[in-house]
Amino acid sequence: MDVGLVLMGHHGSWDDALYAESRGFHTAGFVDSPLIAADPFVAMTLAAERTSTLRVGTMLAIPSNRNATALVTAIGTVNRLAPGRAFLGIGSGFTGRAVFGLKALSVERFAAYVAQCRTLMAGGEVVHEDGAESRPIRLRHVASRYVDCAEVPVYVAADGPRALGLAGQLGDGWITSLQRSHMMGNSAAVFADSLELVRQAAAAAGRPQHPGYTMASAGFCVLEEGESALSERALEHVGPYAMLGFHAYADNPLLADHLPPPFQERLDIYKERVLARFDVPSDRLYQEVHRGHLSHLLEREEEVLTEEIVRMTTLTGTAEEIAVVLRNLEQAGLRNMTLNPPPHLVRQAVDDYAEKIAPLLAH
Repeated sequence: MDVGLVLMGHHGSWDDALYAESRGFHTAGFVDSPLIAADPFVAMTLAAERTSTLRVGTMLAIPSNRNATALVTAIGTVNRLAPGRAFLGIGSGFTGRAVFGLKALSVERFAAYVAQCRTLMAGGEVVHEDGAESRPIRLRHVASRYVDCAEVPVYVAADGPRALGLAGQLGDGWITSLQRSHMMGNSAAVFADSLELVRQAAAAAGRPQHPGYTMASAGFCVLEEGESALSERALEHVGPYAMLGFHAYADNPLLADHLPPPFQERLDIYKERVLARFDVPSDRLYQEVHRGHLSHLLEREEEVLTEEIVRMTTLTGTAEEIAVVLRNLEQAGLRNMTLNPPPHLVRQAVDDYAEKIAPLLAH
């Protein structure tokens, strides 16, 4: 199994990517969330320039953030700089849209965007819409001078059934957050079931070889013997990731009935101790709840989490426990586990994986 990182494009993330490469990491995916993270393509370019084997890409590009021509030209520029090392991960949007007060894109709109990107990258023609005007366009760059996107793989992010079908129909690979699983419990079984849906959709579309590359992302913390998943150290590493379900609820309270019971039991505490502290109208909450996204806990968020929620949502356990989960995921078909450390703990996470997990997996 390959191992990678999700990076927020923080200042110095390009040097962290180089450090990860030196410790055996294979990929670095950059977050596309313009109101809370740095520009992914600037950071990605600097990372590509410094590294020699690390694959770099978006994780995940959000369709509403730029039109298809801008996206494929950007990733093609990176691939021209680092031939064969760029990948294009595309998602329907969580925080990348939530910070605008928007929901994730519909599957139909998501599918149309992915198809448009693939057609452009293959040299084909698409219809570009600008207001009331629609015009057929295609990439017209001088060959090899500016971009190289013909061989850039497209990885489709999906967790729900309809999106999983799209990953099979249009993706060269599939990215999952395993959000419908218990990470330290049944994640391998959930992954296997989802992968089967992707494969069925690919076969129905006449693409039996897809998905070619499978990736999963997770918060990550190696606990010491006897250490609680709620220790101050553990929450610094994975608390921001474990809070994502609560942030989704804050954006859309109608999700409450669809959250697992351990989350439902803590919603009142989240509302009373965190949401009530934000000095904004209720229709502006989305401006506040995501400020710590994959970075840090907001004030009193640590009081919301339980040990069960942390272990359910993140790759948190002893080294031996984590190794068992990863072996099971690998046997189920996972090719890449991508870690989501906070920006200030990237190198610590890299070292923990390289020194505590990789040796167990090697044996």
